[in-house]
Amino acid sequence: MPGVLSGKGGYAMKGYWLAHYDSGDRHGEGIAMLNGGELLGGDLEHLWTGTYEEEPPKLYARIRIAPFVSRQEEATMAREKPVILNLNGFCTVDFATLDGYPEGREEESFHVEMRRCQSMRAREAPARKAA
Repeated sequence: MPGVLSGKGGYAMKGYWLAHYDSGDRHGEGIAMLNGGELLGGDLEHLWTGTYEEEPPKLYARIRIAPFVSRQEEATMAREKPVILNLNGFCTVDFATLDGYPEGREEESFHVEMRRCQSMRAREAPARKAA
């Protein structure tokens, strides 16, 4: 049933999400796929893998960020080695916000906002019915 949140990586978060993140002077955007408690995604410089758990309306995530392509060292977040993020926040069916820190660096803050991607077919469906 659309609009219902479920627990332990249930279908409420299942799908593609646009993610915007901020951590100090570092920020960026990417796309993530969430399915059954697992997360896979990235941006132009990083690959994201991890897990998530829903306890509506709460959301918890543990994400590993690793460099994806060759870039100048100061341009990538995971310069020396992959970064593990511990995040928690809140979710609805179409929006999520998470805050946390890199493992072992609790003094650094990390903020993520996610919006569910809408498929082009879903947006076109009402126009087709009207035609």
